[in-house]
Amino acid sequence: MKPLPHILSQVLQASILSEDGGEQMAKNEVSTLKKGLLVLELVKQYQGITLRELMNHLNLSKSTAFRILTTLEELNYIYKIQTRYFMNPKKFEVIVEKRPEKDWTSLQSVYQAARNLQMSTYLGKVDGSDLVMTQVLHAPFEKTANEEIGNRSKLHLSALGKVILAHLDEEVLESLFSKLSLEPATDNTFQDAHLFQYHLKGIRQEGYAFDDEERIVGIRCVAVPVFRHRKVIAALAIAAPAEQISRGNIKQLAQKLSSGSEAITKEIEALEDSH
Repeated sequence: MKPLPHILSQVLQASILSEDGGEQMAKNEVSTLKKGLLVLELVKQYQGITLRELMNHLNLSKSTAFRILTTLEELNYIYKIQTRYFMNPKKFEVIVEKRPEKDWTSLQSVYQAARNLQMSTYLGKVDGSDLVMTQVLHAPFEKTANEEIGNRSKLHLSALGKVILAHLDEEVLESLFSKLSLEPATDNTFQDAHLFQYHLKGIRQEGYAFDDEERIVGIRCVAVPVFRHRKVIAALAIAAPAEQISRGNIKQLAQKLSSGSEAITKEIEALEDSH
């Protein structure tokens, strides 16, 4: 981790100055900077921490903990998703490189979504006419399934691919659709192009896609789009044995996925705005 710039110590000093002033100034400056650094260490150590957890760990008052977190957030050293604060990795890169793709595996909101849903969770994006896995989490949802990152499948075979297709602009979809070959993976795979297009319209209206054993027999999948600037950039999904995802609980699962998708968008925006 690179040293904190002088501006951070200055702002942190100002956040909790003693009313005595004068002789206490130097002592308060060091004390406040120390608290700010301890907060950063805790955020890093726990990969996300709440205001209450921070207060308990460092024995801080609510107002003091809130001022430090707010200051660090304003300076883009941390960012907030719902009630938890996370370290902004871009502020601590020793070498800053322009990466061709988003580092999807670093998004903490995906972990939160997986823990909330308690099912294997996937994040995927389009590459040509393929769906590419960019994040995969299995129970206990603590680390990425690295061996599955980069796996490819045809867009029409899964809920992830279908929900992205359904939310593409018409011109983009038309161009992409001409490159799709609807090869079946199971007996449930769509093979009729006209029926598939009709199916995509229904997905767009519903806001989520359902894969009913279309790619793997015995596995069902529900997916929602992930947007950035109102454009679909990826899809978030859960997959599980068919008996765990029924037509009776699809809408409930889709609602939870949508909350996760919104959190991902907010996190991407927070990270891009702080770059």
